[in-house]
Amino acid sequence: MQKTLITKPFPKIVQEFAEENFNLKMLSFVLLGTTFLSLILVLILVHRGPTVIALNSTGEISTIDTKITDLQVESAAKKYIFYRYSWSPETISAQLQKARFFVDPSLMNSFDSSMVSTKRYVAQKKVTERVYSRSMSVDFAKKTITVVADRIDDFNALRAATTLNLVLNFEIGDRTVTNPWGVYVTKEIESAGSQ
Repeated sequence: MQKTLITKPFPKIVQEFAEENFNLKMLSFVLLGTTFLSLILVLILVHRGPTVIALNSTGEISTIDTKITDLQVESAAKKYIFYRYSWSPETISAQLQKARFFVDPSLMNSFDSSMVSTKRYVAQKKVTERVYSRSMSVDFAKKTITVVADRIDDFNALRAATTLNLVLNFEIGDRTVTNPWGVYVTKEIESAGSQ
């Protein structure tokens, strides 16, 4: 005598639930994978930073013009003069550090050594200085910037105003974040006159 085992198939509703459960699990895994990939993409884009696209007056992508104009040289010279000649005993180190960005890289050591006595004098005498440019002219042939400025010094409750006559020799170099003009001072000739 032989016995056969007869199994009843799952009811149809249980089979449908099992298929739907499997489909939901697969959909969840796909969504989790997509979310993970999106998160990685967002992190990569955040670390890359923004891309700036310059547009011209017609709305087309403009080309980068590497020619430096006299206005750009004047703007760089004004920044250099501000950092180099406007300071107080508390801010002179920070100001001269910023002025270094406009000094030719091959002359950094010379600039630093020449500023040691200035820092010492300012610290000892408690001198505060401000400079305001009156006129500036750029000569590309000689690569010079001629500056006439008002210099105001405060020390020992006294204030002195003099005229600062300055000739800066410059070179055009690499543009950087700290010196976007690419103008570097190679020589500085200063003369002060009474006002």
